[in-house]
Amino acid sequence: MDIVIESVKKLETLLEHSGCSDSGVRLDVDPDTVNCRYERGACMIAEFGEKRGVFTTFDPIRACTKISFMFGAPLDTQQVRGAASAIVNVAAGFFCFARTLNPCAGSSHDACGKDLAAGLVGKQVFIVGTIHSLESLTGMCITTNPSAADVILIGGEGLIEQSAGDIIEQYTKKTRILCIGPSTAGIARLNELEHWCPYGMS
Repeated sequence: MDIVIESVKKLETLLEHSGCSDSGVRLDVDPDTVNCRYERGACMIAEFGEKRGVFTTFDPIRACTKISFMFGAPLDTQQVRGAASAIVNVAAGFFCFARTLNPCAGSSHDACGKDLAAGLVGKQVFIVGTIHSLESLTGMCITTNPSAADVILIGGEGLIEQSAGDIIEQYTKKTRILCIGPSTAGIARLNELEHWCPYGMS
């Protein structure tokens, strides 16, 4: 299963006959945004209907586009998958499927780390992709075997990997899956996955 393509299909179904999918979406980069503590790269902003969602990436896109341009597209590079995720995020926020669309203030980073560490203490954790600053959290054990994990953590970088959907499909009924940070908000909500961003902003 390709989780990005499946999420776009779900969004297409939800927006069918609404006319909203042909409205404009603006993709840009906001250099002043303080990234989520678990994300690195440029904060790619998607703006739609006075809402703003983000996806943090080292390969951002700047463009004016439409939600409908994703429908049926192959989404076969990390760059376009990141852009699609940003659009899914802002659309999910606009239609009130997702609440947390933007990173928290830097002043909340320590509290977020402590809260996450408390929830993972004593757990075997498998990480999909790269989630930054986890090394500063104590009490959990990292495993390279998802079958041995108590918790599977997925950040924005991991979510757009081709393998992410297969891992989600295989383990969703067996293991706690936790999507981390604002970059994962829309896809997490559309797929009824648990989302961790307690201090993020709408």
